[in-house]
Amino acid sequence: MVTLRKNPPNRYLKNIAFLSIFIFLQLPVFSQQYSGDNSDDQNSYQANSFSQINELEKQAKAQGYTPEQIAELKRKHASQSGNAYQSQSQQYFSEYTKPIKYDDSSVSALDSLSGINTGRGDSLESEKTDSSLAIIDDTLNRLNNLPFFGYAIFNKTPDAFKPNAFGPVDPGYLVGPGDIMRLSVWGEVEFQYELKVNRDGKIFIPVAGQLYVTGIPFEKLQSKIQSILSKHYSGLASTPQKSFLDLSIAQIHPIRIFMMGEVKAPGGYTVSTSSTAFNAFYSISGPLTSGSLRDISIIRDQKEIAKLDLYEYFTTGKCTTDVRLLNDDVVFTPRRGKTVAITGSVFRPAIYELKESEKLISLLTYCGGILPQSNGGRALIKRVVPIKDRTADNPVRKVLDVDLQKLLIDSVDVDLCDKDTIEISPLSDELKNFATISGAVHYPGMYQVENLSLYTLIFSLGKPIETKAFTGRADLIRRNEDKVSFTTLPIDLKQLLADSATQDQFLQPFDEVIIYEKQVEKPIDLLITIDGEVRNPGSYTLSSNQTVIDALLRAGGFTREAYRNIVNVFRLHLSKNGSDTITETFNISLPDSIDFNAPRDNQFTLHDRDKIVVRPNADYITDNYVTIEGLVKFRGKYAIKVRGERLSDLIFRAGGLLPDAFLEGATVTRNKQRVVVNFAEALSGQSSKENLLLQKNDIITIPPRPNTVLVSGNVNNPGLFSYVENSKVRTYIDRAGGLADSSTVILLTSPGGETAKVRKISFKNPMVKDGSTIFVLKKRPRDLSKEKQGPTVTEVIRDTLAIMASAFTVIGLAIQMRK
Repeated sequence: MVTLRKNPPNRYLKNIAFLSIFIFLQLPVFSQQYSGDNSDDQNSYQANSFSQINELEKQAKAQGYTPEQIAELKRKHASQSGNAYQSQSQQYFSEYTKPIKYDDSSVSALDSLSGINTGRGDSLESEKTDSSLAIIDDTLNRLNNLPFFGYAIFNKTPDAFKPNAFGPVDPGYLVGPGDIMRLSVWGEVEFQYELKVNRDGKIFIPVAGQLYVTGIPFEKLQSKIQSILSKHYSGLASTPQKSFLDLSIAQIHPIRIFMMGEVKAPGGYTVSTSSTAFNAFYSISGPLTSGSLRDISIIRDQKEIAKLDLYEYFTTGKCTTDVRLLNDDVVFTPRRGKTVAITGSVFRPAIYELKESEKLISLLTYCGGILPQSNGGRALIKRVVPIKDRTADNPVRKVLDVDLQKLLIDSVDVDLCDKDTIEISPLSDELKNFATISGAVHYPGMYQVENLSLYTLIFSLGKPIETKAFTGRADLIRRNEDKVSFTTLPIDLKQLLADSATQDQFLQPFDEVIIYEKQVEKPIDLLITIDGEVRNPGSYTLSSNQTVIDALLRAGGFTREAYRNIVNVFRLHLSKNGSDTITETFNISLPDSIDFNAPRDNQFTLHDRDKIVVRPNADYITDNYVTIEGLVKFRGKYAIKVRGERLSDLIFRAGGLLPDAFLEGATVTRNKQRVVVNFAEALSGQSSKENLLLQKNDIITIPPRPNTVLVSGNVNNPGLFSYVENSKVRTYIDRAGGLADSSTVILLTSPGGETAKVRKISFKNPMVKDGSTIFVLKKRPRDLSKEKQGPTVTEVIRDTLAIMASAFTVIGLAIQMRK
């Protein structure tokens, strides 16, 4: 026999726990295996990140960084790796407020300034590695959004700078092979030729022969051709001139140049023959941000013929170093030179490129100078010490204070190093030499505090508002010596105005004078409210000893519906002894007419927050009409003559009923609803309960006798049937084809609107009146879904088990009884 232990051994518990933990730890692995291509991308990205970190670590060790510094660099790199893709597409804004979008062939401003080679450049950029390692600090993080000066101008190339084979040329245009010129002569002789410059640089003119034109400015060429043709056509040289000549360029020949170095797409380009080096840059969207704007070389026949400095264009609009390009010229853009950044309170914060001889004054010129709200006493230079100047005792990074006064006034210039950051701090916004006045004055605000007296500030500068200013007291709020807490000094304005010689005082910086309004002593917004039947109900300012009649005049007087004899005045009851009364009510009797000369002593005087209510006149009833239609002698609208006028009175006033009027079907409609009325009883006498009291807008309709009975509903042939006197319900149902299947109840509605129920199986068979309606209801079908269709399997099993349990119980009892 096998016995089971109640509690498993401890090793089983340990194995189960270990297995659970193992499965839990393996869940991320399983999810990665079934996550599709995303896991491969993530693994590839992580591998690239690790390889980049290892490369940076090797460079840091080679340059003498400590393990602690390397660990800090790795930590910051890891925190920024999540935004690696975003950092490649960051945009920087230049002084032209146009963003520079960097693609895979460009580097970010932060990487360029700090010297990090991210490997995101083109083929030329990726081959270059900087010897310095990134030093990521708060300063460089701020520079992340700082634009490079000048590069954004090349973001969009206008159509005017794109190569064009047609169009006018300037007078200095040099004609060359491939040009097509149009020669036109008119006057005594007329002809027109198209002259193409051949490979030898010549053109052929009929009559004149071949002419060498390559390298001749266009303006001089026209004079030369006119001089040659004048020998054959004398009218070109006669006085007065009888023939005229015009030479134009029909098609110009392009030239081929080479843009090399730090440009977005180095290689050969075709440009206009009138292009300069700057035009060429503009047509190819400029250099990379890693390329120089200050030291661009123009090379012709293996010799450097000029140096182009684009900063001259950007800052002055002139460029004395720009040259016109010729065929096969090379424009070479070297790597950007000494680069510094200037931030803070300057006209144009940006990253600038400086020549080796340029210093801080040149940088301030390029950035537009410092702003007036700048701290003119000092500037701060944050510097990474160049490698050649580093020693074991000196820090790699340091800050330098610059005296801006000496720099700007005495022109004591300051040397700058590559990757320097200059910060010009703004002035504090805090003002000190002022005092303020506020409150009930015409001119509140700040005023210069030097030699400013209290009297001058209040009465000459601020000028209290006579209708609002409280003259009992003003306050002077003054800072204490700790410059944090305040002291309140009360001022008696009346005494200051009467005796300024003894009461006046000079104000101190940060003093604040407050002129209060009169409502600080007592409320000045005294109001009354007029409601009800007046022309202009609402709230009005309460004046002294204002009466009810005064208030009614202010409200425009009574309306037509107003009850003019008595008005109600409600007043707040301010109890001082705990009374439960909240509001006092006054019934004010008014004279028949408003008399301006009536004595005011006996009139009711209003208080603050009183409310006057003018009630409507109960006897003023407008639009008090009822309408009677149908078979009466004089149908139409009738005004209700007296209160309590009844239905029979109106029919009598309408001339009575016509002979064929059908009283049993007459109706009264009130508010679009039918009122059930027995007209026969209503007209039998004034005391009848059916004699309805009339209300305005009631509509009484007296129809003609119909002589029909309507049978509808669940019958075989519903419709209108002719009325047969003394016929009953079942007679009309038989005439309608009898009851259809599933009929239940018959409803009989008399012409007056009363309805009685007649059962299908019943001995009740009432008489039908003329104009009645018989409606047969149909029995609602059964809902089979709710009916029980037999026991379910669960119910069978449950009932079987119950029977078996009962059987076992009976057997057990029988066994016990035998014992």
